Amino acid sequence: MSLREHERRILEEIEQRLSEEDPELAGRLESFGDPDAPAEPGLGGWKPWAACGLIAAVTAALLVLLFVLTPGASQPAEPAAPAQTTAQPAEG
Repeated sequence: MSLREHERRILEEIEQRLSEEDPELAGRLESFGDPDAPAEPGLGGWKPWAACGLIAAVTAALLVLLFVLTPGASQPAEPAAPAQTTAQPAEG
């Protein structure tokens, strides 16, 4: 989050007073680093993408293997053609 110039000057003044009054505390607080800096600069490399790609490939391979090895649902046998009966005239 960006600060205005006036706010930056106030913070610098507070830091300076803190350094004069309690240098030990100022040193501890300074060890936290810059809050605007990225937390993990190394996360933009190729390794996370390679891990995601490997996981996706293994998942896809397992799904294909599952579909290939799973027996299909048994299909009902084709119904026999109905016997054709000849219409007999009604006796009556």
